[in-house]
Amino acid sequence: MPATTESILDAAVDGGASTLAVRRTVFHSMLAGTAINEARISELTGLDPGTVKGTVDRLVAAGIATTDGAKGAQRLVDGAEGLTIRNSGHTIWMSGSELHTWCAFDIVGIPAALGLDATGSTHCPTCLTEIKLEVLKGEVVESEVAGWWPALSGGPVVEAFCPSASIFCNLNHLEAWRSATGARGTPRTLTELAQAGRTTWARFRA
Repeated sequence: MPATTESILDAAVDGGASTLAVRRTVFHSMLAGTAINEARISELTGLDPGTVKGTVDRLVAAGIATTDGAKGAQRLVDGAEGLTIRNSGHTIWMSGSELHTWCAFDIVGIPAALGLDATGSTHCPTCLTEIKLEVLKGEVVESEVAGWWPALSGGPVVEAFCPSASIFCNLNHLEAWRSATGARGTPRTLTELAQAGRTTWARFRA
């Protein structure tokens, strides 16, 4: 069964046209590995600067965008919708670019949603071993690794969901971590995470 039937990103903010225009613009900027300032977002979307600022503020509050903290039109959006230009410990190689993601789920979910080839790297929270992941034309290559889908408890997505949306070497390592931390959620296969990704990033398909 899929890990979710609703996009956790869409659920965090309103679905208005201006919000979607900003979201799509910053996501594709992150996909190109580039931070983007509010002036450029306004130029690309045709939205007035005040609308862009208000929308970015809401995205940051919802935890589906991050900024460099600067003020005014030159404030940079440096992370959005699971992608970030910051070194996060989760890396994905896709469309000829090395990118970083907010969590291990993003490594699988984003290329699955976009129908792309990708390879990724994350680390098992239990033993810290590097885990390599592969997606071919949007289809994940299964292995013995086990994913973890955190129980949704409200709060900004990047803070409340992403830190524990992990992938483990195997189910035994996942269960050891869950026992030690008391984390609430559900184990998922890579295929189930890919299905969840197609829901989560549905708005960003071409």
